[in-house]
Amino acid sequence: MNGLYILIIRALYIGLFTGIVIAIPMGPAGIESVRWTILYGFRQGFLVAAGSLIADAIDVMLINFGLLDLIETNRHLEVFFWMLSGMVIFYIGYKAVKSHKNFSSQTEEEELKKKEIKSRPLLTGFVVNATNPMTHFFWVTLSSTVLRVWRSAGRLPYFIFAVAMLSGMCLSLAGINYFASKGKKFSTPKLSTKLSSLLSYGIAAIGVGFFLYGLYRLLWI
Repeated sequence: MNGLYILIIRALYIGLFTGIVIAIPMGPAGIESVRWTILYGFRQGFLVAAGSLIADAIDVMLINFGLLDLIETNRHLEVFFWMLSGMVIFYIGYKAVKSHKNFSSQTEEEELKKKEIKSRPLLTGFVVNATNPMTHFFWVTLSSTVLRVWRSAGRLPYFIFAVAMLSGMCLSLAGINYFASKGKKFSTPKLSTKLSSLLSYGIAAIGVGFFLYGLYRLLWI
């Protein structure tokens, strides 16, 4: 029994540390969350990050039941995910870039003060992450290495490790967005606009890259 307790404690702190580390190199959803933080404040940016974490949590559950093996074995499904992801991410980036062209510093100040935003940050984070093929391939890879060890340790340690890992990712993304919100307060509106615009172009570029890679796999691989 003592061995189980030790295993659970290890699952907690190793899972938490793993989640914090793997969330630091941000993907499209992380970049989008920072962009929302710069424009609308920490709460809205964190909701985008939370939406992406919901997609991650679903991935972990699906991998546990082996349903995502289809992505590895079905080439056309893999290509579909790449191209769909590219179109969705590019559309989000394009909308953000277009909005910046008609964005004055006065308009930005008004937007930052708005408490009710018509957009859906939680859904945005979920869609960007769920349609990103790298998200699924990342979790498939992690499940065959780190997660496999904890699955073999038993259901309870594996569940605790998975929850702790997702919690660590949440803490990491919250910290990144918190520092982004603090940095925004010490910068001028003009600098905030430039940084947000750069992130918008970055998201659009990632979308184009994903779509072209999917096209490449469809035609030449």
